[in-house]
Amino acid sequence: MPGTPMAKRRKTPPILRKRPEQDRSRATVEAILEAAARILARDGYGGFTTNHVAAKAGVSVGTLYQYFPNKESLLGELIRRHRNAIEDGIEEVAPRAQDLPFEDVVRAAIEQVVCAHLVDPALHRVLSETPPLGKVDWEATFGARLTAQVKAAFAARRSEIVVPDLDLAVYVAMRAVEAVIHNAATERLSDLKSGALTQEVTRMLLGYLTGRATPVTPAARETPTRPG
Repeated sequence: MPGTPMAKRRKTPPILRKRPEQDRSRATVEAILEAAARILARDGYGGFTTNHVAAKAGVSVGTLYQYFPNKESLLGELIRRHRNAIEDGIEEVAPRAQDLPFEDVVRAAIEQVVCAHLVDPALHRVLSETPPLGKVDWEATFGARLTAQVKAAFAARRSEIVVPDLDLAVYVAMRAVEAVIHNAATERLSDLKSGALTQEVTRMLLGYLTGRATPVTPAARETPTRPG
């Protein structure tokens, strides 16, 4: 008698077929990724094909396939870069986690996430949706470093965090911040740019982590955007 079918293992995103070594090759890869980002932001997944990307980038499909075996790998590279922008920002905050007031640490981390989403809000909205490109485990592939950074920052301030399970606190905090900022990038962009949303997310997160209703100092300036 046949056994019960096992759930399919989620696959990891395919990597670049080859890494560009020369300046010209790197410029080609950047043109392809820029074209992919523009098509995703404008047309969503419905218009996202390797033929469309190659045409917009001004290269042949064969040239595109030299570097990206399929559209999943293009998507994976865009997500990786988005994750890296957030991770690099959190990495800037991490060394100050023990020295600054907890409110300032939380606010600084949230500002870094906001900055990453202000680079291209329309693209980030598409990347936050579930891609109809197969069951790809983006989170497991690109989220480990960011999770470790947040956990280390929380561990440095453990005495101020009332949530008993630190891993759960990290999960809830990351998911809550990601969900609000992703949606605000298209639904309340002016609040994202002005710093008003940063203030409210900081208030929300501090209340959850510390168990106290925390008055948050209003932002003195607009949240800066990262260079494109």
